[in-house]
Amino acid sequence: MHHETVFNMRHKILCCLEQEEAANPTRLEGVCEADETYVLESYKGKKLNSDFRRRPRKHGAVAESRGLSNEYICICARIERQGSAISKAVNRAKAGSDDIIRVLGERVSSKTLILSDGAKSYGVLGEKCTVQNAVKDEDSFFHINTVNGYHSFIKERNRNARGFATKYLNRYNAFFSKVYRTTKEVTDDIYNMLCDMNNRYNTASQSQTQNLLEI
Repeated sequence: MHHETVFNMRHKILCCLEQEEAANPTRLEGVCEADETYVLESYKGKKLNSDFRRRPRKHGAVAESRGLSNEYICICARIERQGSAISKAVNRAKAGSDDIIRVLGERVSSKTLILSDGAKSYGVLGEKCTVQNAVKDEDSFFHINTVNGYHSFIKERNRNARGFATKYLNRYNAFFSKVYRTTKEVTDDIYNMLCDMNNRYNTASQSQTQNLLEI
C-alpha cells in the first residue's frame, strides 16, 4: 500500500480511540499516581514560514533553550497501580490547576487516592478525591514509580518515531492509554469501535482536520 494510505488508516484508528475516550472518560479509582512528562513540540510534515519564531529542527535535535521552556509540550499522565492509564497533552511547560482539572476533574471520585510529586496545582482536587504527596523512597507505599514507568513507555515511542507531530499528540496519547499494561486483547475492541458507526469520524479528510491539538 502507498505510505499515504497507511498514514490515513493509522489516523482513522487513532481518531476512533480519542473520540471514545472523550465520550466515555476512563474513571480512576483506588491508588493512582499522577505526574507530568514533557516532549519537544514538533511540526513534523509541515513547512515552517521564514518568520516562524524559531529555526526548523532536524529529527533528533534538541531545544534551543535550556531547561523547561515553551518548546516543550506538557503531558499529564495518571495511572492506577493495578489498572487503567490516562495521558493527555494540556499545555506548554508546566501544568497549572486548570490543566489538572481538565484531565482529572471528571475521572476521579471520593474512592480515588492521588499520589503526586507535591505540586501545589494538585490541591484543586481536594474536594473531589484524596491527594497525597509522594516520597522518593522506592520501598515506600507512597511512590510514583508506576507513572514514571508509563512516562518511559511514552517517551520511548516518541523517540522511535523521531517525534510525533504536536497536533496529533493526543491521538497517540489515547492509543498509549489503551494499550499500556493491558491484560486483554485490544485489537478486537478497536475493531468494534471502528465498525459501530457511533458518530465517529471515518474519512481521511476528517481525520486530518478534526479535533487537532493546537497549543
